[in-house]
Amino acid sequence: MRKVLMIMFMTLDGRAQFPIYPPPENQEDDEDPMWRPRFGSIDTILLGQKSYRLWAAHWPARKNDAKAGAWEKEFSRFADKAEKVVFSKTLQEPLWENTRIVRGSPREELAVLRKEEGKDLALGGGPRLAQSFLADGLVDEMLLAVFPSIVSKGKPLFRTVDDPDFPEDRIALGAPGRHDFSLREAQPLSDSTLFLRYERRG
Repeated sequence: MRKVLMIMFMTLDGRAQFPIYPPPENQEDDEDPMWRPRFGSIDTILLGQKSYRLWAAHWPARKNDAKAGAWEKEFSRFADKAEKVVFSKTLQEPLWENTRIVRGSPREELAVLRKEEGKDLALGGGPRLAQSFLADGLVDEMLLAVFPSIVSKGKPLFRTVDDPDFPEDRIALGAPGRHDFSLREAQPLSDSTLFLRYERRG
């Protein structure tokens, strides 16, 4: 059965933001343990409308951009070829080739996609869509790039409920909203970003 891989980045304080750093002297060219090893095993990218608009405005042109790096050109060709499934109630027309707009719920769409022949599916953009997938138990693996920064603002990657008066320090197994994963891979990168791959338990 096709797996759903949530491929996202986050800061130490859980924000789905991308801090900008000066490149370190020992940075490896196009270092990417998240997407590149899976270009051949993913054929569908799942996106929310906002992320889709950003991706469609940026990625198609990168493969022919003389200023783009090798990884950007490679990712541009991969993303062009992949089917883009966009969850939106308002987007009227596709903005990129190989795009399909879905009006229904992710749960209903995933029930169909998992049964179809094909490779794995990448949940590639939009923390709100990622939160919806996680809440419904639709994520099989999480691939996270954790940046070594606390940014103190921005979009949270995970949906949480603030409750300063919550009486317990521990959250019981099976508690509402709890989802458990097992660590399968951990790799520090040259810029101190940490790549983590988790697999859903059960």
